[in-house]
Formats: sequence, structure tokens, C-alpha cells
Amino acid sequence: MKTAFAAVIALLFFAGHGAGAQVQTQAAPAQRTQPAPQQQPPAAADLNAVLLQVQQVTSSTSVNIGRLRIEKWKTDSEQKQQLQQVAESLQKNIATAVPGMVTDVQSSRGSVVTSFKLYHNLNVLYENLNYLADVAGSLGKKEEFEPLSADCAALESARKNLSIYIEQAAVRLESANRALTNSATQARQAPGTPVTGKKVIVEDDQPAKKPAKPTKKRTSPPPASSAASPVQSAGSPH
Repeated sequence: MKTAFAAVIALLFFAGHGAGAQVQTQAAPAQRTQPAPQQQPPAAADLNAVLLQVQQVTSSTSVNIGRLRIEKWKTDSEQKQQLQQVAESLQKNIATAVPGMVTDVQSSRGSVVTSFKLYHNLNVLYENLNYLADVAGSLGKKEEFEPLSADCAALESARKNLSIYIEQAAVRLESANRALTNSATQARQAPGTPVTGKKVIVEDDQPAKKPAKPTKKRTSPPPASSAASPVQSAGSPH
């Protein structure tokens, strides 16, 4: 009896184990067939918002650079001089180059050329500002490093948004040029398209005109001489 009961328990155990394995086997393909989430394209960049972001972050950066006390940092005089030159170069770029480039982008209504010039300048600013912030973190005080670090993050966000706008503007420009090229090609290949330009039509059915005969010029007879003839002169009395 115990042997039979043990056999029944063993049978139920193996049956349950097999059923569980079957459920897992059936569930596995369902998990593998789930579609991967599609990556949404980036939203259209607002150029005015991007330019406003650039102006705000560069203004904040210039103020925070002016608060640095590089002359008090624990380093040699040569490095202090180099860091001071970097700081002055950043402030000069922000004060003179950035406003003009922003104005050019606005005047050109966001052309790709002017936008890319601004983007390239932001890359230069970011690299030098990031270097200055790293040095401030190791040589300067905490209140000097943290504002520059925040400016670096904001400048990185601004140039990223500007790069998104440039990419989207370039795609729109290429699409418009491609559509224009396709339209011109279809117009040339369409049947019955009139060909522009003047045509010279030669009618072969009309008989050729005979050339006009040259008219002979009539010569007038020589005028009669007023002198007497030799005969009359001989018979005249003396």
C-alpha cells in the first residue's frame, strides 16, 4: 500500500513538474516575440528658445568667471598666468563674438550656415570653460567651482539643442532640394512637354523664287554738236 501511495506521489510530482516546464516553454516564445519599443524622434527644436538659452548661459558664465580669484590659487605663477589668459579669452568671446553670431542667426532666420558658426563657437567655449572649471575644482574654492560646473552643464545643453536644430534644418533643406530636383526631372521626362526656344520652319512645298533678271541700263545718245559740218563749211561763201 505504501509502495502504491509512493508511486502515486511520484507520478503527481513528475506530472506537475512537466506541466510547469511546459508552461515555461510556452511562455518563453511569447516573451521573445514582444516588439521592442520604438525610439521616438527628437521634438522640433525652437530656435528662439535655443538662442535665449545661449544668451543666458553665456551671461552667467561671464559673471562667474569674473568672480574667480586665480591669483590666490595654490599653483605657480606661470600656470596662474595661463589660467588668467583662458579666463580673459572666454569673457572676450562672450562679450564680442557671441552677441554678433546670435544676431546673424536671427537676421538670417536660422540659416544653417550662421547657426553652424554659432555652434562651432559654443564648442570652443565649452572646451575652455570645462578646462577652467576642472582646475577651479582642484585649486580654487568650492564657491568658485560649483557655479562654473553648473555653467558647463547649461552650455552643454545649449549646444546640444542647437545641434538638434541644425540637423533638422539640414534635413528640411535637403528634402526641399530633392523635391525640386525630382519635379524638374519629371517635367523633362513627361510626354508632350513643349520645348522652349525658337524654331525655324522651312517650307519645301513652295517653289523657289527665281532670281530677278538684271535690267540693262539705257544709254542716252550723245548730244548734237553745235559746230557746222565740214561740208557746210566748204560751201559757205567767203
